[in-house]
Amino acid sequence: MSSSRGGTTPRPFERTEPERRCADTARAPAVDAVEAAGHGHPGTAARLLPRRPSRHRPAGSGAAPAAGAARGGYVLADAPDGEPEVVLLATGGEVRTALDARRLLLAEGIGTRVVAMPRPEWFREQCEEYRESVLPSRVRARVSVAAGSALGWYQLLGDAGLPVGLDRSGACAPAAALFEQHGFGPARVAAAARASLARAGREEHR
Repeated sequence: MSSSRGGTTPRPFERTEPERRCADTARAPAVDAVEAAGHGHPGTAARLLPRRPSRHRPAGSGAAPAAGAARGGYVLADAPDGEPEVVLLATGGEVRTALDARRLLLAEGIGTRVVAMPRPEWFREQCEEYRESVLPSRVRARVSVAAGSALGWYQLLGDAGLPVGLDRSGACAPAAALFEQHGFGPARVAAAARASLARAGREEHR
């Protein structure tokens, strides 16, 4: 359970992913209200909005994120040249952590794309052309960022990708304090990205 300035937000870390898999309940964790407006997929019964302030949406993202959210995932921030070396996949409020990690990686000269992925299963339903435009098969270095179980992410991560998550429950504190205690932050995500890049490089040279 994490809390923000607005109060306590019940959030058992291990619960969200199983809830996503329930046939009668489609819950879509959104980055903010702009993205939530795009959760028009049939069967959406609930939308999860972050209690933490969402100030991370890049300028000019406008209506495109809403449309992309309805497809399960979309490019939120790209590498400067549009040719990423690593892709960070995040959901809900954890997009902020992914964007902060992207800044660290860009400072090292590593082209980094952040993909907002509110509903991985919807994304997998999209045509190959769309999926390839968001998550290029040539970019094997990938990291998922979610304050929950890594279940459900491995299919998107591929053979060289790594998950960064929190699968513990029973703690109650401000989100920032919990994340710091469990090492869930930009530095950890950036480290996972470097490790994924190294893993992808090793596989290519086998």
